[in-house]
Amino acid sequence: MQGALTMSESSQQMQELKIVDAQGRPRIVLSAKTAEPGITWLREDGQAAASLSISGSGHAALSLNAVAADQPNAVLEIDDKGTHVKFTRKNGASAYLFLNNEGVSGLVLLDNQGKRRFNVLVPEEGPVQLRQIDD
Repeated sequence: MQGALTMSESSQQMQELKIVDAQGRPRIVLSAKTAEPGITWLREDGQAAASLSISGSGHAALSLNAVAADQPNAVLEIDDKGTHVKFTRKNGASAYLFLNNEGVSGLVLLDNQGKRRFNVLVPEEGPVQLRQIDD
């Protein structure tokens, strides 16, 4: 293939690479400009649709963003405390599923004001804890 580079012919170094569509709009951004390198996939309007990043401490996160601002987003991440899946809406409501490093798993539901309303905790040993929180 004429004009194609192979790894044996050349090596390129850069902090950021933007891949554009036929209209010249950035659609994929690979970046290592900060301590948290990542890949971001962009919609035609330039808004992030999804991203995969690595924190400064080496933990990975995948974010999936809704098209409309009033629709829920999702994040799957690993951090120092464990693994989490969180669904959020801009109005404050969220649902949070986790498995922490101590072996406790759980579900937490928050209302539109960001107030915790329901918990389920499943310890490694012992009874399941179910808690509904009402005003």
